[in-house]
Amino acid sequence: MPTDSRDPFDDLRALIETLPVPSAPPTYTQREAALGLALMDLSLRLDHVPRVAEHLTLIDRGHMTRSVSVDVDLAAIADAQRRRIMAPAESLHGNALWIPISRYSRSDLAPVVVKDSTGEVVPRFTHRDSNRVTAAAFVRLLTMLIDAHRDVTVRDTVVHKLRHTHQRSRWLVEAALAELVTAGSLPETGVRTPLDYARLLASSADGREADARAVRDLALAGLDELWPADGRNGIRLPFAHLLSLACSQYMLIVLLDAAHPRRFLAWDAPLLPGRRPSAPLQRLAQSVLPVNREFVVEYETAIPRSVGAYHLTVEVNEEVNVRRFVLSSDVDDDFVQALTQDVEMLAEASAGAAPHRKLLELELQGIASRLAEIGRRRLTDLTSYRRYIAERHRSLGAEPANGGPPGMTGDEVVAALGRGDCTVPVLAAFAAHYSADGMRHLARGPLAGAALPALASGIRDYQLGHDITTDNDPREHGAHAHWRRPNVDLSPHSTQPVRAVAYLSLADEAPALIEGITRMVAGLVAVVLGIGTLLTGGLAWLYSGAVTPNSVPEQADAVVAVLLLVPGLLIARLDLPSTHSVLGQLRQFQRSLAFVSVAVTTGLAIAAGTVHTDLGITRAFQIGMAVLCLILVCCLLEFVARRARRRSAVSRSARLPRWLLATRSRSRRAYAPDAVFDARGEV
Repeated sequence: MPTDSRDPFDDLRALIETLPVPSAPPTYTQREAALGLALMDLSLRLDHVPRVAEHLTLIDRGHMTRSVSVDVDLAAIADAQRRRIMAPAESLHGNALWIPISRYSRSDLAPVVVKDSTGEVVPRFTHRDSNRVTAAAFVRLLTMLIDAHRDVTVRDTVVHKLRHTHQRSRWLVEAALAELVTAGSLPETGVRTPLDYARLLASSADGREADARAVRDLALAGLDELWPADGRNGIRLPFAHLLSLACSQYMLIVLLDAAHPRRFLAWDAPLLPGRRPSAPLQRLAQSVLPVNREFVVEYETAIPRSVGAYHLTVEVNEEVNVRRFVLSSDVDDDFVQALTQDVEMLAEASAGAAPHRKLLELELQGIASRLAEIGRRRLTDLTSYRRYIAERHRSLGAEPANGGPPGMTGDEVVAALGRGDCTVPVLAAFAAHYSADGMRHLARGPLAGAALPALASGIRDYQLGHDITTDNDPREHGAHAHWRRPNVDLSPHSTQPVRAVAYLSLADEAPALIEGITRMVAGLVAVVLGIGTLLTGGLAWLYSGAVTPNSVPEQADAVVAVLLLVPGLLIARLDLPSTHSVLGQLRQFQRSLAFVSVAVTTGLAIAAGTVHTDLGITRAFQIGMAVLCLILVCCLLEFVARRARRRSAVSRSARLPRWLLATRSRSRRAYAPDAVFDARGEV
């Protein structure tokens, strides 16, 4: 889950430098601290949320609405946590619990209204109370870290001073933590900045602030002692992650009756803005070149690891077709990273003193079993993706390349892995041989030597920890992906959320605007050809350099009227949407063709009304006819490019895993998406 790229300890230091030194500790009760710790733990893990569903609606090219629904199972919450999150008895008729169900960014200002399955509004914990109990939780964490530090009993150390003799410095750190949690990260919000605090200090400075510098120096030294900058002791990274989350996100906490353990809740999340990656050359090519255009949307989100099922539904304008929809997650990435590290450690051990053959064989068998399991999973994903492509474009016969030779022998598979070839067909063949007990003596093969570094590089480069979930929605203007957590979790000790990226490719399918524009341009070609033939008495003016005498129209007003009215009537029947909409982006080049064709006929009308020489009229109609024919060729190229794009088996996106991109016959340059929507700050 993303957090602010700025280190939260930088904001903490800035607040320590500028906040007034407190003369008393923050007044937080033990009840508030226990409640804050329990709510943070539940909001991070969300073990009580077995299913999450999101419904996305693409409004225009830069905005998307989100409707979220979750299933809540209160039976999954431990009794110790239940006692901490118990609400006052008078809140409901039965026992009531404060339950966190999601988190969302502090930058979202729209109110969130949570409703249950009956449509009734569920009470929520206020942001003010949430910030207070969260601040109390961080103050409690600070006290626990100081009490557990190894130097707390050693005199004249920084931690001992914070704990026993110089408590004003500790109170200052606690006040800075509370201010940071309550007001949010300094660079992101419009709250007080260090300059504002400096003005406050300058206006309230007196004699009692004479020792403020020593108090601040000790507080800063305490930060460096408790959370070293290198983070090697494993303390700073988790605390910094928690602090960053608390500064950038709100917890969505609702009040639920414990007498009904299974609940269904739904709410409309704040409007999600999109960002447009910088790709000026790509944008220029899509605007001016006669190539088929797709509007590519990438949606990034985070799925709690405890969630068993995640549904993602996307809906677009009915005039827009979903050409491709793929959901990719890194559910096995921790497992693959551990596998890569084991291969690298074994390679380093093999490069030194020669290991015992039996020990080496045992290590290789352990690596082989995990590599075979990853190969089986990725083969299942690849088979599902090929089936999806074949069903989606059955009429065109689009079928992905196999990506590797079928029927590989055991020696060929081991040799391919030794070269770093970790494509899915190779891993599938390795898994088949391993299941058939054909990989008994790996220590005698090439994998036992210098091939291990190449194998580690291949496992890492092909992103084998990322899976694929395809669309199963039959609608043309909608898509749905059902992601399920694997039955066997290969990373059981990981608590990090699963990062997921949805790739959505939108197109203007038939009946498309290009078809109407092609008919329009063909009609204008026929009109110009007919007028030129009538004026010159034949078709020789198209290809002959000779000028036909008396070709100036005697009734120029009639010719001008035809050249102006006919294009106007034709273009009025076309659907030219706004450029801010998705459909307008898809029809950007077609709209340009329509405007250029009308501009050509308008220029011919001006020439027919103002030019009175046979040479001028002939050359004007020849140039206009050439430009219209060129526009007609561009329209035909659009049809060819549309068919070629639809037959593409693999989407050209850098966000899809490389093992899927490696299945195509030749590598192609990945394109930047048209819009990226990031909801990873909301779970």
